[in-house]
Amino acid sequence: MTITAAPAPAIDLLEQGIEAMRPYLDSALPVTERIRNLWAGVAAARDLAAADVVEAEFIRLAQETGLARDLGRHAAEDLQHVIRWGLRNRDPFGRS
Repeated sequence: MTITAAPAPAIDLLEQGIEAMRPYLDSALPVTERIRNLWAGVAAARDLAAADVVEAEFIRLAQETGLARDLGRHAAEDLQHVIRWGLRNRDPFGRS
């Protein structure tokens, strides 16, 4: 008699990382802290999916949490800049 195990459920590590970041983008936090948190999340998640997927998911997260709204009229450019620097693991804030 052969017993076969059911395959393990697929785990989306990027989605887990995004959900772990959500509290760090809470609108009760200052915008400057939230944008730095977003960058850190992207830098941590950059190897979990293709770059365009990571970028799209973090933009979606910024929109869902209100960060994009709170950044104002240049939100799209600011988010793209911060996310792309995070994908390169480079700090856009000038810290060492």
